[in-house]
Amino acid sequence: MNKKINNDEEALGLFNCLLEKLHQAGISKIENLVFVAPGAQYVNHIDTQIFGERQQQKDTSPAAPVKDTPLPPELSIRDRIRISIALLMEERAGDKPLFNLQGHWQAVYRILVDKGYCRDSDFEGFDSFIRTVMPEKVNKPYKKDSVKNINKTDFNKPFDRWQYDPSISGTRKPFERMQVVAQRFKEILEENAA
Repeated sequence: MNKKINNDEEALGLFNCLLEKLHQAGISKIENLVFVAPGAQYVNHIDTQIFGERQQQKDTSPAAPVKDTPLPPELSIRDRIRISIALLMEERAGDKPLFNLQGHWQAVYRILVDKGYCRDSDFEGFDSFIRTVMPEKVNKPYKKDSVKNINKTDFNKPFDRWQYDPSISGTRKPFERMQVVAQRFKEILEENAA
């Protein structure tokens, strides 16, 4: 492959594609390899992150499994995240979907950033990444603007540091709902080993 790399994001995207291919080939450990990009959070493992321009991929992963059924070990991290988002869409709060507002994509963004799958404040990178893991059916379609306003909310900090601030959030109920969406997505990801 003779492709000229024009910027750091392209290099990072190619590097992460390489890591995903190595993972798919069954190579799960590369001794003495540590890669930390500027602004990235350290994690003790490396999972695929996609930055830069990407075409939205058709959802070719298996359908979301029945709850409490373990996922097959050969699934990629992208498939695990896709299935986790699909399972989040099935969650209910009473007689309504738990994920029922456009702004709830901020909870997905925050948890994926906290877990190291995306970089904080890299909304273009998140946009590219989320489009590669988007399930076909979602309660509220993702829009790039869904997460860009997170810096003006209580949700711009890591999830474990969220605190209700009436001067920012106004009423408590939407804040608490966002906490529940984020907590449930975090649990689903962890249940699916993502």
